[in-house]
Amino acid sequence: METASRHAPATQAPAPGAMRVQPATYVRGGTSKCWIFRASQLPRDQGEIERVLIRSFGSPDPRQIDGVGGATSTTSKAIVVDDTETTGPVSYRFAQVSIETPTVEWDSNCGNCATGLALFVLHAGLRPTSPGATRVVIRNIITGLELSCEIQTPNGAVPEYGDRVLDGQYYPGVPVDVVFEQSSWTTFRAELPTAHVIDTVRLDDREYRATLIDAGAPAALFDITSFPAGASDLQGGIDHLLENAGRLRAAAAALMNIPSHLSSIPKVGIIGPPPAGAVGLTARMISMNALHPAIGLTSAVAIGAALAMPDSVPRRYAITEPPQDDKQTVSIHLPDGIALFELDQRSPTTVRFQRTARILSESNILVPPTY
Repeated sequence: METASRHAPATQAPAPGAMRVQPATYVRGGTSKCWIFRASQLPRDQGEIERVLIRSFGSPDPRQIDGVGGATSTTSKAIVVDDTETTGPVSYRFAQVSIETPTVEWDSNCGNCATGLALFVLHAGLRPTSPGATRVVIRNIITGLELSCEIQTPNGAVPEYGDRVLDGQYYPGVPVDVVFEQSSWTTFRAELPTAHVIDTVRLDDREYRATLIDAGAPAALFDITSFPAGASDLQGGIDHLLENAGRLRAAAAALMNIPSHLSSIPKVGIIGPPPAGAVGLTARMISMNALHPAIGLTSAVAIGAALAMPDSVPRRYAITEPPQDDKQTVSIHLPDGIALFELDQRSPTTVRFQRTARILSESNILVPPTY
């Protein structure tokens, strides 16, 4: 597995020099926004790439006021795509640009940004289209995650707009169907890093029941009853999770034997029962150190994979309808609606999502000569 440095440049005083004119494309994928950079248009040095991203986004600054970052974890994301290959899976790296520190993390996946990348690949002519529908395969060369994305391309034309609307999105977008496969969704080799379906994460004098799983991305799925007031007070549990997210993430990472200093993985969240009379389950996930307004696709994959495991936290709470043709549709109840995904069988080897994407802007970012 490849790794990338997490360079943290020191603040430098302004110096004379020309602005760097950095081409980039702004896309919406699902409920995230992402700047896509062509590898051929970036510096070759990894540290220089990170400095360009940090200064382009305007970090470190909670508002990212002097950059193009959106000042939230779901809008401070970038993709570097290999634009020299013409066949095979499209190679890329996903970057989570920190908002309040001058750092970049490359160790995670973002299914929503990957959705936007699939549309960009056709928009930019990096792969040919097919009449009717085009399948784009993309591969994160850091984590190994490979996704298949299908986009409707009537008469071989790349759509600029679409009519699919999903919860958490005010406007419609181009339909993109995204498929995660078990063969590549584990980042650190073991789907259950501890070999246990249930683990106890200890923090201070409290014990937290969790399923620690590596599917889509490493994730710590905490049982709501482990939090103050338990299942009777979802908001209280969220507040407790937000207050302790960083330390809980590090404690879970230590048990999973993965890097414990990152803020992007493992994903952490609370799992509980669905609202009264509903099917599915309830989830509240943390993105970096803030409550995710919806849910990342990688977190949903972790939940889907855990549903196949007896006694897992998601399995404990999920109320599901009988599968049809060996396919199970699962509802995740979120702050701003419901996310649906489809499992191919009771012990899933694929998880399928219906998403949307749109190209928002073709831009030149003016990057100051000192970063």
